[in-house]
Amino acid sequence: MTTYTYAKIPYFAPAPDILPTYDEIVAQAKESPGWKPGRAVVRIGNYFIAKYGKKVNFIEGRNMLLVQEHTTIRIPSVYAMYKHEPSGDNVIIMEYVPGETLQDVYEKLDANKKASVGAQLREQLRELREIPSPRCYGLPAPYGQQENPPYLAHSWIFKKRAGPFDTAAEFLDAYFRAQFSEVSEVGRSEIAYMKSQFVELSKKNDASVFTHADLQPKNIILRKDGFICIIDWESASFCPAYFEFFMHETYRMVSAGLYKIMDNGHFLEYGQMVELIKKVWDTYITLNYLENS
Repeated sequence: MTTYTYAKIPYFAPAPDILPTYDEIVAQAKESPGWKPGRAVVRIGNYFIAKYGKKVNFIEGRNMLLVQEHTTIRIPSVYAMYKHEPSGDNVIIMEYVPGETLQDVYEKLDANKKASVGAQLREQLRELREIPSPRCYGLPAPYGQQENPPYLAHSWIFKKRAGPFDTAAEFLDAYFRAQFSEVSEVGRSEIAYMKSQFVELSKKNDASVFTHADLQPKNIILRKDGFICIIDWESASFCPAYFEFFMHETYRMVSAGLYKIMDNGHFLEYGQMVELIKKVWDTYITLNYLENS
């Protein structure tokens, strides 16, 4: 049985400077545009990013520690995790990584730089997929629990706390049930047929692997030296291998440059699955529009 280091809260690690206090974090956050109580992210000085609020989940910090323990991937260091009293806010303090997000610069990159980003993403995904799996789809106990039992960290996808699941089939059933249930009987039949096609395509790519699961351009920092740094690990957990590419734009970035070289990581195999899941979404949106117009 695979075991995982479980960071206890409060957690503190060596930092490059004196950690900001809770009051300093809150004061800085309130000066930021768009500040909202419950969950805030703020840069503090030259070294730190702080997240605080009752909706901040320590799973993000624990996921980052897991990645640092099992891979050589360069991600932000975690310096502190604690619950502040009497506010009850959860606080995570991590390393500030200078650079620009791919959301801001990707379309400005030339083909060679996009290929470099793609190669780095493929190597980092390869390392993530070598983290020992708990042989379920979700987060293993007690790693995945804060005050509750283990679950799959995608409530925004499954519409509620869900999992962990024992099989990839259970995972996919829950995903389709949460996302595509609000259509007519005819629509459900059409989507069910495409789901059966997806099951056939994904049979060789549904192993439980560690997955970032929110690999949008806004969550990838391109540093001045050309190297990338993936941030925002709250949604990460063990998912079917194909699930990393359900997020919009992920496959396009990861596959950049593969037309020039051999696909040693077999990432091109996901192309058909990506196109099919896009077709499912297009069909669902069209059916919803027709049924409600």
